[in-house]
Amino acid sequence: MKPNQDVGEGVDRAAASPPQGPHSHGVGELEAVLANGVRLFWREFGNPKGSPTLWIHGGSGEDSSMMVRDLEPFYDELRVILPDTRGHGRSDRFERVEDYRWAAKCGDMVALLDHLGIDRAVWGGNSMGAALSLWAGAYHGARVRAILDISGPPEKTRVEEVEFWAEHRASVLEGRFSDYFDANLARRSGPEVLAKLKARPERYAEVVEQLHRHSVASFLALLDETNDRPDWLAACERIACPTLVIGGGRDIWPDEAQTRRVAATIPNSSLHIIADGGHFPNRTHRAEVQALITSFLRENGILKR
Repeated sequence: MKPNQDVGEGVDRAAASPPQGPHSHGVGELEAVLANGVRLFWREFGNPKGSPTLWIHGGSGEDSSMMVRDLEPFYDELRVILPDTRGHGRSDRFERVEDYRWAAKCGDMVALLDHLGIDRAVWGGNSMGAALSLWAGAYHGARVRAILDISGPPEKTRVEEVEFWAEHRASVLEGRFSDYFDANLARRSGPEVLAKLKARPERYAEVVEQLHRHSVASFLALLDETNDRPDWLAACERIACPTLVIGGGRDIWPDEAQTRRVAATIPNSSLHIIADGGHFPNRTHRAEVQALITSFLRENGILKR
């Protein structure tokens, strides 16, 4: 195991209670019905007077608990808000594909900022959360101070991903959510990661339990949307704020070429490829990614120290 790797790459979960340590400032677990009618759950850590930062998880079986450790070194200076996006964690679920489109998910995040009285925030995250941050930069630029993009694909779903989903869709249709999860995790992160996770039965059961908060219809809608995403890379040309793009050299979607296209499209971006990183370098190479984030936030006046 690499020095910064958590057992269960892609399903790393922090305890529900605030992290402990010199940078820990727990605010708590919160939820509200937003102005758009969506009930949203979020975690909040850090300095209540610090720079607001939305840190957003990936898709499918992810939720905010998997993101807590990523920005822990910055809790002295940042107000870190970790939402469960719609269809994930403890937030509302829907049974129509259109309710999981980018505009709907981003609308929730903007409504959350409004609810919290926040005008602009740093947006970022991993995978879907990173792409959602890019969408915000393209379509809600006035609300975005900077973007931290880790493995966010704003391109059409790859044929290989669509074929994989077609092969395993029956598992979800028949309510066998854990079968789909196992196949997806083994493909994205490797069979050894799945084996390590299953060697921790309580953690594995927790992940599967989260999936079963879905009905068959809502989980199908969520995954159908994931595998039917359009290409909106060109919209990234609109992003005016500073953007840090981080990708894994071993990732398959987005692969390195796609990640480089994202960085080349955004006018004010910097690119870093973690050569032996996969889809979750914020977990497998956490210290390296945190160092990159530190430099980026300092260069843009968001971190003072």
